Amino acid sequence: MAFSKSFLPLLVMLLLACSGCDASVLLDDTPTAVGEKNSAPNFNSLRGYEVIDYIKARVEAACPATVSCADILALAARHSVSVLRGPRWQVLLGRRDARTAASQFEAGANLPPAGMEVPGLIGIFASKGLDAKDMVALSGAHTIGETRCGVYRSRIYNDNNVDPNFAAIRKNNCPPFGDDNKWTPLDLQTPTRFDNKYYRNLLGGRGILHSDQALYSGGSVDSLVKLYSANNSAFFADFALAMTKMGNISPLTGANGEIRLNCRKTN
Repeated sequence: MAFSKSFLPLLVMLLLACSGCDASVLLDDTPTAVGEKNSAPNFNSLRGYEVIDYIKARVEAACPATVSCADILALAARHSVSVLRGPRWQVLLGRRDARTAASQFEAGANLPPAGMEVPGLIGIFASKGLDAKDMVALSGAHTIGETRCGVYRSRIYNDNNVDPNFAAIRKNNCPPFGDDNKWTPLDLQTPTRFDNKYYRNLLGGRGILHSDQALYSGGSVDSLVKLYSANNSAFFADFALAMTKMGNISPLTGANGEIRLNCRKTN
C-alpha cells in the first residue's frame, strides 16, 4: 500500500470527527443507523478509510482487542504529518471507540462549511474548547490534501479578493458548471509537503476555499496568518499544541465505549 499518498486524507479525517476522538467517523451506515460518514460535509470528501482498515488488521493480528480505532486514527494523523516533513507531538493513548456514530445533523452542525467567515469558524472551534489561535493553526492542515471543484467553485468565480492568475489556473480544473467531484490539491506549490505555504498563499489571495481566505481578510486573525507565513517554526509549534488539545476532546476511557475489532462497525 502506498502510504505516502494515502496518508494525506487521514489528518483531515481526524480534524472533521465531530463527536470527539472516539472514531465515530469511521463507522459505516447500517439499515437502522445513519451516521456522519455520509453527511453532506463528508460525502465524497473524507477518504483514507482503507488505510485505517489496513493498520487495524495488522494491529489485531499482532495484539487482538487491545488498541482502539480512535488511538490508531490519532497516531496515523500524527504520522501522516511527520512523514510529510511536518511536526510531531505527543499522542496520549487509552481511548476507546464509540458504539454509535454522530448523526448526520450533528456532523453538519459541527463541521465548518467552506463559505464560513472568521466569527463562525471561531465559534465552532470554541464549542470544542479550541481558541482562535488553535483554529488558525489547525487550518494549516490545508497545506496537504485535496478538495473538490464543487466545494471551491464559488470562491474562484465569485469572490473579489482572489488573485486573478490563481483563479485562472484553478478554473482550468473547475468549470462554471459540472465536474463537481473533480479533485485538485489544496496547495498547488507543495501539495505533498507539510509546510507554511498555506499561509503564504493567503497573503497573496490564493486561498482555495472562502473559509481559508477569510483568515486573511482584514479581520481579527490576520496577525496570526502573517506570523505563520513568516515563521514556519511558530506554525509547527502551535499546530502541535492544537493537535494535542484536539486529541483530548471528549475521549472515551475506562469502561465507556469498546475496542472495535473492525473500525467500520461496532462489536
